[in-house]
Amino acid sequence: MKDLNSIRYPYYRVYDEKGEQYCDCGWEKHAQELIELNKTCSIEADRKELTYKRIDAPKPIDPETVDVSVTLTGELPGQQGLPKAKERLPFESELEELPQSNLEQF
Repeated sequence: MKDLNSIRYPYYRVYDEKGEQYCDCGWEKHAQELIELNKTCSIEADRKELTYKRIDAPKPIDPETVDVSVTLTGELPGQQGLPKAKERLPFESELEELPQSNLEQF
């Protein structure tokens, strides 16, 4: 997988006669030379009709065209209230305040 930060734009993509990617070139001159060399290949069966196209960096999305509105498709039923507090057992004591500390402050 290509690291998007390592791609240098623009580059030139070369296609074969079926429209499938043949290779990528960093310079337009190299894409043109590849097409010319392929036309003069000594073995006729290996010759291909190549074309190329400039590939520019992707454009950021225009923020005005992004739809961020909410579309309601249905809602879950809301909570009716918090559950009742846990009741204490007879042997559980209520929280009491801690006794005053005898520590001296400096």
